[in-house]
Amino acid sequence: MSLPEAPPGFVLARVDADGASPPFLELRREGERPGKGVRCDLAAFSLRGGLSEARAMPVVRAMGSARTVVDATAGLLGDAFLLAAAGLEVTAIERSAAVHALAADGLARALCDARIAALIGGRIELLHADAREWLAARIGTAEAPDAVLIDPMFPPKRKRSALPRKEMAVLREVVGSDLDAAELLEAARRCARMRVALKRGDDSSTFTTPEWTVGGTTVRFDVWRGVGRTDGADGATGLEVGDRADGVDRAP
Repeated sequence: MSLPEAPPGFVLARVDADGASPPFLELRREGERPGKGVRCDLAAFSLRGGLSEARAMPVVRAMGSARTVVDATAGLLGDAFLLAAAGLEVTAIERSAAVHALAADGLARALCDARIAALIGGRIELLHADAREWLAARIGTAEAPDAVLIDPMFPPKRKRSALPRKEMAVLREVVGSDLDAAELLEAARRCARMRVALKRGDDSSTFTTPEWTVGGTTVRFDVWRGVGRTDGADGATGLEVGDRADGVDRAP
């Protein structure tokens, strides 16, 4: 399969690993040594606790009782992996051709790993598309998901106490800031039958006022009800079991 064109200043290439590991696709800066770039490696997730550990993750708790989820900003599939491992059916959408190629390669390798394949059970469908258009086309249809997860690439803070991880730095350089995040959030809220969760750093400012929040150690999920509200939520509050009446889930 042919590869998409690499972004300016980068090389998108397949690397032959040692005999014990299959070849993998990586994105590296021009002049960087092969094998030192960014790749999608789902085997890096230990998740030895299996289903129970996955279901305790904040990203999974943020989905409430949803069974079908659209990860509208799939990236390297970290969140999609956790959701699938928790038993949810995930449609992962990535609009960057280079990042989608990395994710597709990582998913294909993961499905050849017996442990990872057993965890995610074929529950991740990866698409190369603009999530705004994909969601808008499914508003009010049987294909509308129960929930939508959004993890937009916001502009970096002016002051940082530490350098970002290499993967994040490269993705930010390749993808840029998601300046249309507000449009994506609006499309997601109109499409989702239950809820929409926006992933943010725990110390990040509020993008727009959420209905409630699910907290984690280093991130939080700002949550809104979808227009369908078919998840058994209380009509007066929109909250489910496990959601805090004061608008904040403070579980770790």
